[in-house]
Amino acid sequence: MFLLGQCKTPLSLSKTQTQNIKINKDSLQLYDAKIFNTIAPYKIKLDSLMNAVLCYNNQDLKKDLPEGTLGNFVCDELMDFAKMNYSKSIDFCMYNNGGLRVGSIAKGNITVGKIYELAPFDNAIVVVELGGNDCKRLFDLIAQNNGTPCSKEFRMTIENNLATNIFIKNEPFDSTKTYRILTNDYVASGGDKTEPMKKAIAVTSLNLMVRDALIKQLRTRGNNSQPINTILDGRIK
Repeated sequence: MFLLGQCKTPLSLSKTQTQNIKINKDSLQLYDAKIFNTIAPYKIKLDSLMNAVLCYNNQDLKKDLPEGTLGNFVCDELMDFAKMNYSKSIDFCMYNNGGLRVGSIAKGNITVGKIYELAPFDNAIVVVELGGNDCKRLFDLIAQNNGTPCSKEFRMTIENNLATNIFIKNEPFDSTKTYRILTNDYVASGGDKTEPMKKAIAVTSLNLMVRDALIKQLRTRGNNSQPINTILDGRIK
């Protein structure tokens, strides 16, 4: 019987040296004139579409909790769109803060490209019918997570991690009622800590992506010379 073994001398690092080397952007010779010329017309067209101005925004909009002007803006615009494109009455709009993919929108013109940055995912706009008891569970979860974007039809106060002083369309919250909530399909499926949404009585899609609804609504604003004027008004406090 033969036994074969292998020995290796351990290696150790004896010296290191750091050096910064500037690399020109074309040093890897990745530029291809043929490819560039092929895509150039499409890029010009895409840039033109993305830079199209929808409407004017009169103030900086900021993402924040328990309430932020960016969240107020999104929810109010979605509500205005739904009122014109959904046959039934909607009680309020509620969105997930994580679904707002930019931290702010500066004062000035709002472009199509900015809305794509704000809502880049293919989330559909939906209406959720939810019973009062499940609504209260949802509101308490929102309180535990320090708020969420909502439209002006909704009001609540966070006290001891619970939702109190809840008003919907200027009426005290009624746990025996069923409410229609405008949101996105991710939230409707229980995403972003909205598990009570899974108890929905019904979920109706408006057959449109959130960003497309916002673009349509803001373009209408622009065509009517109606600028964005969003403030903090104590929706969740």
